[in-house]
Amino acid sequence: MFKLSQLNNISQLPDLVLCPLTSWDLLSVTGEDRITFLQGQLTCDLTILKPGEQTLAAQCNPQGKVWSIFRVVVLNDRILLIQPKSVTAKQLPELQKYATFSKVEIKKETEYQLLGLAGCKSAANIAKNFNISATHEESHLLDDDQGVIIKQPYPSLRYLMIVKNQQATQLTEDLKDQASVYDDSLWNAMNIAAGIAFIEEETSGLFIPQMLNLQALNGISFTKGCYIGQETIARTKYRGANKRALFILTGRATEAPKAGQNVKVLLNNNWKRVGTIISGCQYGDGHIEVLAILPKNSESESVYQIQGIEGSTLYYAPLPYQIDD
Repeated sequence: MFKLSQLNNISQLPDLVLCPLTSWDLLSVTGEDRITFLQGQLTCDLTILKPGEQTLAAQCNPQGKVWSIFRVVVLNDRILLIQPKSVTAKQLPELQKYATFSKVEIKKETEYQLLGLAGCKSAANIAKNFNISATHEESHLLDDDQGVIIKQPYPSLRYLMIVKNQQATQLTEDLKDQASVYDDSLWNAMNIAAGIAFIEEETSGLFIPQMLNLQALNGISFTKGCYIGQETIARTKYRGANKRALFILTGRATEAPKAGQNVKVLLNNNWKRVGTIISGCQYGDGHIEVLAILPKNSESESVYQIQGIEGSTLYYAPLPYQIDD
């Protein structure tokens, strides 16, 4: 299995790449109250989603700080929540404690698995093995509840596949001679390039959703009504109170940055702490990319470094979307 450290940049991505997403958890919410229950817990509006559709969303504490960011996927008989494995032990009890008076069951999913497929030949492979429409739609529900294929945003052509265990095993076997198999450090790097933050254990409970640009990624509904943390999130929007946002920084370092490390900026020949890393990666040629929460008025010409990584030098890189207030 290849690692990101064996790839110098995304332009060198093989034509077909399979990523078993083993450092991600898939949570399942079942029961007749699953939609109404999650409607009161998450920042997205679940009532507008049909089976096969998906969205980003956050689960927050009563102060509006994010426990986790999920990719939320609606199936006919359950709702799936996808998040980094490291945050589950902290996040899951926070969700389960509110379920006492609802007819829901929340647990780690055991029937489905997560796979990533990327590269210029990924669409052709999906069209051949599933359905050509799955290569064009944002998300496509497979027949007989066999799973969902979700087209992922920039960079490169890539798809998130949620499929039943037997099909995941068969796909992996079929692709072993066709695709280059990478661990999910590559998937993490692609999420960074797309400007999509997912919370790890080290940064859980620290930031409101707008600091993570979730409003720019359609992950917050400001019209659906009450949910946990909603008062803070709404006040932040309508009073313009948020002064921080998620940025991409790129540069060079001797090691891969980690979630929770501090970011410093060079001001008047001195280094000043200004932000926090949400996720980071390092390619084989030594260059790094990170998602970091910084002041919204940060200047694109500024020079940054990561505290604890001597000699690291980073610069601003543009996001592939606009940050909305």
